Amino acid sequence: MSQVAVARHRPADNPFASHRVEGLSFRHEGATPHDLCQRLQRLGGRAAIIGPEGSGKTTLLEELALVVPGDPVRMRIGGGCHHPWRTALAQLPKPVTANHVVLVDGAEQLGPLGWRLLLLTSRPAQCLVATLHRPGLLPTLIECHTNHGLLCDLVSELVPADEKALSPGLEELFERHHGNIRLCFRDLYDVYAGRTGLYPR
Repeated sequence: MSQVAVARHRPADNPFASHRVEGLSFRHEGATPHDLCQRLQRLGGRAAIIGPEGSGKTTLLEELALVVPGDPVRMRIGGGCHHPWRTALAQLPKPVTANHVVLVDGAEQLGPLGWRLLLLTSRPAQCLVATLHRPGLLPTLIECHTNHGLLCDLVSELVPADEKALSPGLEELFERHHGNIRLCFRDLYDVYAGRTGLYPR
């Protein structure tokens, strides 16, 4: 693939820096965070956001935190955590009350025992929403998916002036990372940092 020249950016000015990417809103046709908040209530206040890595689950969880009634409790359990349940427990308020809305990012890291302990400990909370890769542990609130068009839309929002230059290579980038838009953004960050060309094979 021919290389496309883009201006080199400092980390703080890189259009694909984490603070820029995290500022993107969740995109899903026919479902706003307010819609999902109502659906959560119909599901009894316990539900999961389902989807593969890089599909927008964390973004949606953060947007739900802004609209859910009650006091949101954000919990993050990163991959490779040696003691995921201890990490989760340290982030829970003591005690958990009926005013809390527990939002768990990375709940699949807990394992069966940690998951049961989380359900038990968070029982007093009015709501529990967890991000998971596969359905089954909780009723599904929404399934997140990605496609090449979504990547193009997000790139266009971040770098509108370079949209035409980048567009021919975005489908290849999307396929290379199997739809993981987070990894696509990491590659594009390196391009705008001057570390690599567009797009390395």
